Amino acid sequence: MTSKLLTTWSEYDAATQEILDRSTVTLEIFDEDLSSLKLESLSKVAALRALLDSHRSPGRLTIVVRKADFVRQYSPRLLNLLSTYAPALTISESPPHLGTLAESLLIADGRHALVRFHRDQPRSRLIVDDQSECAPVVQRFNEIVAAGVQPLSPTTLGL
Repeated sequence: MTSKLLTTWSEYDAATQEILDRSTVTLEIFDEDLSSLKLESLSKVAALRALLDSHRSPGRLTIVVRKADFVRQYSPRLLNLLSTYAPALTISESPPHLGTLAESLLIADGRHALVRFHRDQPRSRLIVDDQSECAPVVQRFNEIVAAGVQPLSPTTLGL
């Protein structure tokens, strides 16, 4: 049961990896475009694959982004995971009316969370092993999903 304030990008990056590593059943992500999470790094892709490949019971990964262009253009490993692990992995774009939201949420198993307060700043809060402290963050994520999201396809449409 720990809560810690982070103030640098290196602390934020380390906390991102920690949340990914702690995720065993579910992982929920809400971010502007995933660029600051660096999910394309080998260690983070390995953690995502471990969640989705679990032999006990495959995990569930839900990602919601405000801007999907970065994912489409610069996230080939993530799109490869999407094509391999759908429907356990979903990547969606939030509706335009949520475009002003500034926070970033990373929630593992409803017990661990990383909340970045503003998309341009590394200031964030890491919550480890505290379901009651994570409850408002989980509720916030559920409200974002309930506002209506548009799923991304792992393939490019066209000729």
